[in-house]
Amino acid sequence: MQKSLFVVPLFASLVLAQPLVISRVTVIDATGKPAQPDMTVVIEHGRIVSISPWKQAKGPENAQVVDGAGKFLIPGLWDMHGHGAAETWTHGLLLANGVVGVRDMFGPEDANGWRAKHSADQRPAPTIFFGSPILDGPEPVLPTFISVATEAQGREVVDRYKEHGSDFIKVYSRMPREAYFAIADEAHKRGISFVGHVPYSVTAAEASDAGQKSMEHLMGVEVACSNREKALTAEAPRTYFAMLRRDELALQTYDDATAQALFARFVKNGTWQCPTLTIIRMNAKLNDAKLWTDDRFKYVPKSERADFDPRNPPYGGATKEDLAAFQVKFRKDLKLLGRMHRAGVGILAGSDSFNPDCFPGFSLHDELALLVEAGLSPMAALQAATSNAARFMGQLDRRGTIETGKIADLILLDKDPLADIHNTRAIQAVVLSGKLMKRAALDAMLAEAEAAANK
Repeated sequence: MQKSLFVVPLFASLVLAQPLVISRVTVIDATGKPAQPDMTVVIEHGRIVSISPWKQAKGPENAQVVDGAGKFLIPGLWDMHGHGAAETWTHGLLLANGVVGVRDMFGPEDANGWRAKHSADQRPAPTIFFGSPILDGPEPVLPTFISVATEAQGREVVDRYKEHGSDFIKVYSRMPREAYFAIADEAHKRGISFVGHVPYSVTAAEASDAGQKSMEHLMGVEVACSNREKALTAEAPRTYFAMLRRDELALQTYDDATAQALFARFVKNGTWQCPTLTIIRMNAKLNDAKLWTDDRFKYVPKSERADFDPRNPPYGGATKEDLAAFQVKFRKDLKLLGRMHRAGVGILAGSDSFNPDCFPGFSLHDELALLVEAGLSPMAALQAATSNAARFMGQLDRRGTIETGKIADLILLDKDPLADIHNTRAIQAVVLSGKLMKRAALDAMLAEAEAAANK
């Protein structure tokens, strides 16, 4: 089971001062059960102690009471493919959007050192699970990635980041076969999961059989669903655009029997998919001027904005033919994900924030809407960011649903997300470990982030 990583333990102690009662609210507990109207939820010591019909409910006399009549209560959301959670400027953006937890896919070199440095920070922050730094091949995609070329190096990096406190290992596209399977074996021995891209050197079926716990961006999956997989994987793509064009070609030669066999393998092996549809959609919008002028840039520090600008590498320079292919790829990827979901493959919601069109906190709501567009029900999309996330992280006994005994990480909505998934954005308040943050407090977080970003 993954350990629970509270970024701000001092803040956690502060939330215990006063019980909280949310009365007459419609509870959407993310277990899959229908919404429960006119319920009262009682929270003490940061946990849910009772959920009952409001006429029968009894709460502590000194409780803070919130009238939930006409409102909807859902579990706090998790971004299962985030970046930049080690940067504290992202925390207010995440919480203001109801994102109470992040699986950070490019963690610090020394996760234990980061936690020690920030342990005294009393500002509210999401729970963070840190991946290792990104492990790539001898010619990594970016110079900030860790180069791993051999079996010995593969085993060494797993040992290193296990000791440094990483919660999981992150692999990338150019990883050689020898190094990849050494990482898989060593991770199994050391009791740490590994996730990430399906490298060009292995197939999605091989990665699933090797125990890769999640696959990101549908990379490798599109090719594995094609009747031309061998031909398409004969030579690794050398550029970002070449990779996208290869995947679009694979989708043109989709074979349902091949795909269904692969999906059954994922289900058998417990291999999850985190499709990050936001980034796939972004690739289809590279010629859209609105990408360059998104109002959410105002929350991003000026020093970081170049990383979000689609005119910069690796995104700049797409041809008209590229863009047309990427638009086709996006539409077909939506269909592919719907097929996987119907086949029972586990789906996680991740926004790939720190990319163009993908902003911390905000873009997770975009991802939920895209999951519904792909064919998931609003409940299934909601579960991809709540109960599925908790189950994946080994935290379902304490997080991910609204049930007695669980940590009170909650979102109070003005509108029903099961009627329209876009209503997850209608946030009235966020509860973090039992601490109520009303709309005014959330707006203050956004205002503070905007002011700091534009200094």
